[in-house]
Amino acid sequence: MTDILFKASSNNDCGVVRFFCKDDVNEPLPRDYSDPLTLLGDIRVLNLGDAQKSELRNILNSEVQELGPEEVWKNRTFRKNLILSFGKIV
Repeated sequence: MTDILFKASSNNDCGVVRFFCKDDVNEPLPRDYSDPLTLLGDIRVLNLGDAQKSELRNILNSEVQELGPEEVWKNRTFRKNLILSFGKIV
């Protein structure tokens, strides 16, 4: 997740992450994640356009291949808070 933080902050050593989102830690990993956005849970608060969703899907597809769906799911809240804090798709 450190990589995501550096990407969000444009590789700066500083930045403020505001924690707007909180997910239910007991919510189970989705069984069907053919759309990798599912692994982020409810993303309505992000107000993403179609191009942003597509960009995020590509990032998540790569991470699912590299790290597995459990890791993406585990870090979903942090990622959403980074997107909201920095205004960048990461």
